[in-house]
Amino acid sequence: MPILLIAGLTGCTGKSTRPDGHESRKAQSHPLIGTFQAYRHTLDNGLKIIIVEDHSSPTFAYQTWYRVGSFNERKGRTGLAHLFEHMMFKGTKTMKEGEFDRILEAAGTKGLNAFTGKDHTAYIQELPSDKLELIARLESDRMVNLVVDKKSFETEREVVHNERKLRTENSPNGLMHQALFELAFTKHSYRWPVIGYKQDLDAMSAQDAEEFYRLHYSPNNATIVLVGDVDRDEVLAVIQKYYGHLAAQPTSGQQKIDDSAPVSPRRKQLRLNIKIDTLFMGFRVPETASRETASLMIIKNLLTGGKSSRLSRALVDTGMASSIAVYDWDSREPSLFIIRADMQKGKRATKVENIIIKELAGLLKSPPDQTELERARNTLLLSTMENLGSNPEKADFIGRHETTGGGLEAGTLLISQLRSVTAADIQSALRKYFSSSSRTVVTGVPK
Repeated sequence: MPILLIAGLTGCTGKSTRPDGHESRKAQSHPLIGTFQAYRHTLDNGLKIIIVEDHSSPTFAYQTWYRVGSFNERKGRTGLAHLFEHMMFKGTKTMKEGEFDRILEAAGTKGLNAFTGKDHTAYIQELPSDKLELIARLESDRMVNLVVDKKSFETEREVVHNERKLRTENSPNGLMHQALFELAFTKHSYRWPVIGYKQDLDAMSAQDAEEFYRLHYSPNNATIVLVGDVDRDEVLAVIQKYYGHLAAQPTSGQQKIDDSAPVSPRRKQLRLNIKIDTLFMGFRVPETASRETASLMIIKNLLTGGKSSRLSRALVDTGMASSIAVYDWDSREPSLFIIRADMQKGKRATKVENIIIKELAGLLKSPPDQTELERARNTLLLSTMENLGSNPEKADFIGRHETTGGGLEAGTLLISQLRSVTAADIQSALRKYFSSSSRTVVTGVPK
């Protein structure tokens, strides 16, 4: 299939035709955001490849993004997606356990890692530019040849149990985050934690894991992102050599689940081993690919983007809270805009909750003037530039947008939309998503 040159980060201003006849798009320059050109190709078996050439240093990022996360699990078998973040570093039919890591470390690999979300699982590394064939051979091997036996399964399940104890069971913030999603979603699989529930981890078997692997780990459910000192023609030849013969597999897909936002406040209080009150407040917002995401990002910045932000002035400067933040979100389906506040000693979460609601209402009634809006916009654009400074960061940007439904084009469009958000857009998003009656609230108080 032909390679399509898709837009650089700053939006499209026109089209042209390359000498080889393929269509290309020209990216507009912006003082805060650089541009890069991404080449897309799809193999006959459905494997997607996205290539960004950058020859400024003799390294490249190689990331494999699978369109599988905790969303794809079913009730009673939670935690399988995250389990494979660990299992994929075990042995394969052609390599002994530990050999994958040893080979790559000896080759000078940096940042060898993996992570799981609600909609994706990614395997990442950065290598010297002469190691393209090596990493393609190793990654294609574990895509289809992983050995999921009882011994390796039980070993990694115990590792996950310990991780869950550390990050959730013994973590007040982890318990509150888990409770917030359980309260906000009643049907959707976003309601359970990515790491899974203890009872589900106990109940699952090596056969469950094997079936999950066969269903979700296949070329047609993956995107490989390469950014750095590579040649696209060489990349395509190498990828074809190692992945082209792999068979596509039927996948479960992702079905839309109707789980409407609350029509009245949902709340829960947890008594925890903490010394101060803590507040988590969630509002249902659309998927990342939505056109309204740019407005929501501006709202986030207006609320918590620095010492001059509205919630910082209302809570931190007044001595009500020691910290205030909004969590980032990326999701294929509607998820949560989460505001978190840690109280000052002796201050109550209920009081801070009321102040947050008041500030949201105030933002709706008195939207930002041009100066405040421009400051928020430039802060976000500068942050985006800083977060695209390295090959792995560019690859992460691409992979996340590819696996959350909108594709890299949605990421490109988002940057353009950030520059055009108006006060009216912000008011519209506030009316639509930040009704005080639709909030979900979890408070943590000292035992």
